[in-house]
Amino acid sequence: MKILRPAGGHVAYQRAAEIFRDIYAEITGKTPEIITEDDGGDAVIIGSDAVNRLAADLYLEGKIHFSLRQGSDDYDIFSLQDGKRSLLVLAGGRGRSTVYAVYRYFELFCGCRWFWDGDIVPKADKVPMENVAVSESPRFAYRGTRYFAHRSLHRFQAEHWGPEDWKTEIDWLMKKRLNLFMLRIGDDDLYQRAFPDVVDYPPEEGKHRGDADGYNDRTTAWPLRYRGELRKKVLEYAFSMDLMHPEDCGTMTHWYSRTPLSFLEAKKPKLLSQATRGYSEQSGLVWDVREDENLDNYFKLTETHIREFGRPELFHTIGLAERAYSDDPEANFRMKQYVYHRITERLATEYPNAPLLIASWDLWAKYTPEEVAALLKTFDPDRTILLDYTSDALRDNTFPSWDVIGKFPWIFGIFHAYQADTEIRGHYPSIEARMKMAAEDEKCCGFILWPELSHGDTFMTEYMAANAWSPLEYTAEERLEKFCADRYGENKAEMHRIWKQFWPFITMVGWDMGDPEEKKRVFTHKDICGDILFYMKLHPQTESIVDAAKKCRAWAKDAAAVVRGLLTFADTENGFLRRDIFDIVRTIVKRYKQNGLREVERLYLAGEDFEGQAQRCLRLTDLLAELLGQSEDFSLAKSYARLQKIHPVNPAFENTLKENASAQYCRSQIYENIKYLYRYEEELCFEMLRRSRAEGIHPDAVRQEYVDKALENQKQFVAAPFASMETPEYPAGSLAVTLEKIAQFLEEEA
Repeated sequence: MKILRPAGGHVAYQRAAEIFRDIYAEITGKTPEIITEDDGGDAVIIGSDAVNRLAADLYLEGKIHFSLRQGSDDYDIFSLQDGKRSLLVLAGGRGRSTVYAVYRYFELFCGCRWFWDGDIVPKADKVPMENVAVSESPRFAYRGTRYFAHRSLHRFQAEHWGPEDWKTEIDWLMKKRLNLFMLRIGDDDLYQRAFPDVVDYPPEEGKHRGDADGYNDRTTAWPLRYRGELRKKVLEYAFSMDLMHPEDCGTMTHWYSRTPLSFLEAKKPKLLSQATRGYSEQSGLVWDVREDENLDNYFKLTETHIREFGRPELFHTIGLAERAYSDDPEANFRMKQYVYHRITERLATEYPNAPLLIASWDLWAKYTPEEVAALLKTFDPDRTILLDYTSDALRDNTFPSWDVIGKFPWIFGIFHAYQADTEIRGHYPSIEARMKMAAEDEKCCGFILWPELSHGDTFMTEYMAANAWSPLEYTAEERLEKFCADRYGENKAEMHRIWKQFWPFITMVGWDMGDPEEKKRVFTHKDICGDILFYMKLHPQTESIVDAAKKCRAWAKDAAAVVRGLLTFADTENGFLRRDIFDIVRTIVKRYKQNGLREVERLYLAGEDFEGQAQRCLRLTDLLAELLGQSEDFSLAKSYARLQKIHPVNPAFENTLKENASAQYCRSQIYENIKYLYRYEEELCFEMLRRSRAEGIHPDAVRQEYVDKALENQKQFVAAPFASMETPEYPAGSLAVTLEKIAQFLEEEA
């Protein structure tokens, strides 16, 4: 058997042939030859009659028929006997869908399974060449994901990924039949390429000039020249798979895409004054696009990206995101609407056939539903698509209240925020109710996962990919059973039982869980574990906080049972199972830690003794550190070491990485953070509560004193080299010991 690929056409057809060859070899141990001319023997035919000569001959002779739509993501997979020869046809409506067909064949007929963290490829003497017949078509035209610009842990942050990481990621996108991705990981060396006369490359060592603190410190790990080369390689590989990548356009200045000071000094663009503090540094202010030169320069950045890296087939804008320009709501709305008009007019003139994605973040965060509806009426629906990547927000300020259903093209999106929340979670009842609305609306043309982090929740990732192709083919619970069957092999039944028992802990948390009547942003779920001095406000507790605490108490017995069930797999060598043990258990620990701290707050407010509960919280913090210390996924030091293996790292970035990862907004489940920051800050908070009660004052009267101590400790943490930090050494069997301790703790809670 040989693999017959088209002699020409899109390079994705060649990729499809190579992928078939490599997976076939992994299954059978034999490597078939790839040819471009039919030799009359058994063959795997790559491509439809539009690109493959043998497929065309068979079609014209009436021996085969295609149901796919040309130019689409449809594909046909079928076998036939042509005389004495056996043929397997893997044909898509275009290059990328032909790649889908290859992966789908191995999935459906050979038992292969694809995950972001690895594949399952069974062994066999041969692959099926008979009784193969599948034709599939996606519900949504746009299906994809976005990668963001935060830094901390390698697993979750795309800025840490090198060439091989990106190749693996793009291959995974194809395996999951996605067709769109977006790199929102900073500007790389875009300014240097667009304005070489005024913007120099920053030194390869030392802090970048003009950067602020926290996550606003945009000093890069690798030199900008290398980042530019890496971006080029990543997009070239993506385009070789026929993927789409939206081009950022318009007012792109943001915290992750700041204006270099050298540009500001040379060009002196007039800047829009803001009524809000966010991004108010000179490098974070938007250029006033009422002046043509500023709009021209913004589009010069876009045009440079197209020339150097991208393709002008799809555009994206954030507008004037996360800002206000006037205290007068009507004046602010007019300014934002005006800027959209400037952007869309420019695109209509220069790229009339390319759609523009209007990002929803600012609409969800800063607009009223009535304002969004009014704004959308000013866009041309033939050129514009609403990208509602906040569709899973629980407050009623997303697509159902924006008057788009049946009227305006839009994309359904799961945001799965925030940056700090890397655990397993999702309010699936509301997600599925809204997904049903999207699936039934002919104007809904896409399904996107648009998070601030990657690979945080493996089940959500699988859930998104499956529903992006065929929404609600299974319920979330049914999808969970399939997930376990695909991922755990002989352990599927027991792991499904554990996941079902764990399910309430997943669905009790959504990223935007406020009162629907509230018009402000609400953080009821936010990580008090990571920044207790900020989030323990000591105000009367909201209903959602009280409800979550009640649920945790009621489910403590089940939580302990989940951990004990996982204890039986503590010594597993299965990488999937081991990773999921950590993810499930750390999610449970976080739930009990969050609600344990809220119980301290409740006891304090009620005038009751909180000391015993405070000590239990500290014990849980120690257990979480002990757990995460046994997985490389959660070590900042090991993530930094991985950066060094990819390319030489700017020595100043070690401090930047710690500063980014310990910024108030970005604190997540990081071993070093827990050990050196979070526990100390908890102790400070409890000391503050003891003192305030003893002195008969509100904690806010002395809070700043303790905040200052925490900030000084954080400053020391940032300055301390990783080499000076204790690296835990856990002998074989340590995970079982840790899980036993956590199970016992939860049993005490019950």
